[in-house]
Amino acid sequence: MKNKIINYSKVFESIIRVQMISSLYISSLTYNELKEVCNCSDGNMATHTKKLLSEGFILTNKAFVNNKPQTTYSLTEKGREEFVNYIKLLNNVVNQEDKI
Repeated sequence: MKNKIINYSKVFESIIRVQMISSLYISSLTYNELKEVCNCSDGNMATHTKKLLSEGFILTNKAFVNNKPQTTYSLTEKGREEFVNYIKLLNNVVNQEDKI
């Protein structure tokens, strides 16, 4: 392959984080909804959400719903832009492969 995939965020190296970002691209999700989508443990959720928070890809909103704490995650503008750029990069790679 002539062109290598370079200059993309390390955030996209984890399939779980890609699942999280792509799900949050569609809509905000609660902790339980996101955990179900990603089919991962509490420990994995903690690790990956910390990474996404520290990189500025997601925001959290903590509130009480029916007297129970609920955390909701949403994608930041930076997260949206980085995800769109990553998808464009993948499309370019696929389109170049089609020409070979």
